[in-house]
Amino acid sequence: MDSILFATLVGAAVGALGTGLGAVIVFFIRIRGKRLSAVLMGLSAGIMLSVVLFDMLPESVESAGWPLALIWFLVGAAVLFLVNRFLPHHDVAAPEGERLVQELKQKRLVRSGLLLAVGIAVHNLPEGLALGSGLVSASGFGIGLAVLLFIHNIPEGMGLAVPLKLGGVKYSRIFLTAVLAALPMAAGALAGALVGNISPIVLGGSVAFGGGAMLCLTFSELLPQAAGLSKEWPTWAGLAAGAVGGGILVAFL
Repeated sequence: MDSILFATLVGAAVGALGTGLGAVIVFFIRIRGKRLSAVLMGLSAGIMLSVVLFDMLPESVESAGWPLALIWFLVGAAVLFLVNRFLPHHDVAAPEGERLVQELKQKRLVRSGLLLAVGIAVHNLPEGLALGSGLVSASGFGIGLAVLLFIHNIPEGMGLAVPLKLGGVKYSRIFLTAVLAALPMAAGALAGALVGNISPIVLGGSVAFGGGAMLCLTFSELLPQAAGLSKEWPTWAGLAAGAVGGGILVAFL
């Protein structure tokens, strides 16, 4: 029982501290003007792209194989697409005054940040399963995995914090959102510790589902909003920086 409690607490700490730290880093970035906003949105999209393509997708293929990973990846993208489609949308091009247009843009940014938090939460569940299983196993690889997951969660916290900050959300609420997105890792760690060995197919399918949802969100929300802020080089510079930086981080992990 002590080992199960320990695994659950480690899962909660790794998720909340890693994602929360990523959000806090964004708090110290001063955002002035549309160009910097476009860079940060592009950076957020680039980070998410690198995490999905260089980490989540290969991990799911290794665990579940190409056919199942691809199926669950597409299912995740389809679910996010449907959720996104049926949520209330705001027409930011409505000619009803600059102030109203700005308010609608902020609402869409907040919506994107919250959807991204949901995608991260889905992704954190299978990571928690693997962590909990590792912490109670005799191999002792759980502590090392906890450190890697902590570092891995930092860019995810940054990615979800950027649109929320640009949307005018209070720092306390951004931090709370980041922490809540990390809670499924604690639930996963508890389940992993209770069950012990988790089927690689289950883990791979879960990771693929979360990856598909996050990739769909990146292309349907983050990139279009970044391009809307600035169609010039800042958006693509941020995208490239996020993709390269995220790819380097994934490579070292």
